[in-house]
Amino acid sequence: MLDYIKGKITKKDKNHIVIEKLGFGFLVEVPDSEKFKENIVYTYLLVRQEDVRLLGFVSEEERDLFLKLIQIHGVGVKHALNIISNFSVEEFIEIVENGDVDRLTEIQGIGNKTAQRIIVELKGKIDFSESDELSQLVSALVNLGYDKKESVNVAKKVMKETKDIKEALKKAISLLSSF
Repeated sequence: MLDYIKGKITKKDKNHIVIEKLGFGFLVEVPDSEKFKENIVYTYLLVRQEDVRLLGFVSEEERDLFLKLIQIHGVGVKHALNIISNFSVEEFIEIVENGDVDRLTEIQGIGNKTAQRIIVELKGKIDFSESDELSQLVSALVNLGYDKKESVNVAKKVMKETKDIKEALKKAISLLSSF
């Protein structure tokens, strides 16, 4: 399997990009071509009966989410790609953890039962590798007596603003104290 392709993106359509590497132009099916700013595409080679497709994703997390989604009964490749094109990985994790069926049913082809099945099967199971700093910050907040779920949400928010753990801890405590 191809893990990723690093090259020059030479063409973008709504759901396809062409990435050139060593004189070859790889046609890659993607959830949303507008997300691709870098010249690297994380790939998944989908082989089904007479159909071979190269699917591309912005990040490894996005690809891993896709793989988890297509393992759920009733969620096909098209549904999984629609979900990924409409939500970032972080948004999707938040939707699942909050059990937000309504947000999932906004996706074309995802009904109430399928949305509920996605939530049941993925709740608590899609925590992608967190950075060491984020883990340390969450651990510190929990040790200070704050709720883990709130700590994770606030930690992710403040880590986007600063990578300095001390500064992030101050901001996180300030935000959590205001609840």
